[in-house]
Amino acid sequence: MPSKKKKQIELTPIDKKILNAMFDLKDTNLNLISKKIGLSKSTVHNRIKRLKMSNFFTGIMPLINQEFIQKQITAISLIKAKYGPEYAEEVGKRIANIRGIWAVYFVLGSNDFVALIRAKNKDELEYVVNELTKTEGVERSDTIMVIKILKEDLPDSLRLTFSEFQ
Repeated sequence: MPSKKKKQIELTPIDKKILNAMFDLKDTNLNLISKKIGLSKSTVHNRIKRLKMSNFFTGIMPLINQEFIQKQITAISLIKAKYGPEYAEEVGKRIANIRGIWAVYFVLGSNDFVALIRAKNKDELEYVVNELTKTEGVERSDTIMVIKILKEDLPDSLRLTFSEFQ
């Protein structure tokens, strides 16, 4: 089955400035963005609108300070899968569909996948781990519970894609 190629959008230097301003400000306020980068509000609005219409933005969501979410368990699961044709996509999709798993990565090394898990309590974490072990194509998993999050900054990780390295 041929893979479907996603249409790439060509980001201009202005688009990158807008994105970096949004990352810095952690806001989509047109006034703030336009002041930060020195462009008119209408230019910023039109550029953001173009990025939305091209599906470059799949949504805009609030970033919640983790300190306000007291009862939450974060875990990382290292998963070994049964090798087979297209197993990365097939097993990866099954893992991704488990409630509580918010990210799945196909990786190189002694494991095939890394899954990031959020749960309200130990019972929910146990549910996720049990679902993982029952998932077709999963041979084994090793789940590690996070004791303290030292840094978790999604905007910062995405910003690296658009920064100009020198």
